[in-house]
Amino acid sequence: MGAILTLRGVRLLRGARQVLAIDELDLQPGERLAVLGPNGAGKTTLLRLLAGLENPTAGTIEIDGARMSDADTALRRRIGYATQRPGLLSTTVRRNVELPLRWRGHGRAARRGAALAALRRLGAGHLADRRALSLSGGEAQRVSLARALAVEPRLLLLDEPAAGLDAEARQAFFDDLETALGDRTTTLVHVSHRADEALRLADRVAILSDGVVRQLGTPAQVVQRPADGTVAKLVGYDNVVPVEIDGTGQVLIAGVRCGLPARHPPGAGTLAAWGGAIRVTPPGRGVLQARVERVSPGPGRWEVVLSAGETLRAHLPLDHAPPRAGGLVAVNLDPPQATVIAGRTAR
Repeated sequence: MGAILTLRGVRLLRGARQVLAIDELDLQPGERLAVLGPNGAGKTTLLRLLAGLENPTAGTIEIDGARMSDADTALRRRIGYATQRPGLLSTTVRRNVELPLRWRGHGRAARRGAALAALRRLGAGHLADRRALSLSGGEAQRVSLARALAVEPRLLLLDEPAAGLDAEARQAFFDDLETALGDRTTTLVHVSHRADEALRLADRVAILSDGVVRQLGTPAQVVQRPADGTVAKLVGYDNVVPVEIDGTGQVLIAGVRCGLPARHPPGAGTLAAWGGAIRVTPPGRGVLQARVERVSPGPGRWEVVLSAGETLRAHLPLDHAPPRAGGLVAVNLDPPQATVIAGRTAR
């Protein structure tokens, strides 16, 4: 079976400015692609192109071998699209979910059954007779997603589907979404600026920055081997700092060897390290000397900001007494929690 979604040489210009450039991308049936990037990276623009709401300036987008630029109604109806803002009408929840089914010519009984089934899959069956405009933000997001799922889409597009929800509501929303998609073969493209959400649902992740895909790979690949500093920041590394690699393959931070080896030629590099990789010890017991700039409690840890020629951020266990701000400490780096990238990424 061939790819359900194929992009070749896609470019989108707004005036003289290029806002999206994707040379090649294929999605197989049932595959889940997360698109991770900051605000303004081109994520929503990509979804609009995939949904056929805009046409690229150059290149082709095909779904099941048919060009979106020439798409007929039947092709567009294979796509479900849940936008950032639910956009619900001032009628009942059930009628909102039924609306795209009505456009597709489904009878009343079929519409009702499909709408209720989609709501139940997302834990929202009890909302069916509520007025849509009376819903909370989390409830409205579930209804919007149910409306997209009710049409049994071949391709499902999700644009920051939990935007605006607090942490607890986000967790519950993605728990229900994962359950709803668990036994289905719908191909999914999900965009987010949050690494935890993008990585959770994905078979592959496309890191998008300034309209360009910086890396495409499995969640493990982009987390363990980020292509550059921009990718490292987006997937959540606490420390992304410039380094030098000397002639013996040792990594230098601010001109001082930090104890890490590198498998790259001598020259400029970038260190990406998790907060847990920064081990803080009394002065004289580590390879780097640092001054403690700030200490604050974080989620299940002490968060310590250090100055060692470059700013380093360490995560220390809560059951250990943290160093005092203003004091001197030594720093060691734990190699399994750090990676060195060849080349320098602009800050």
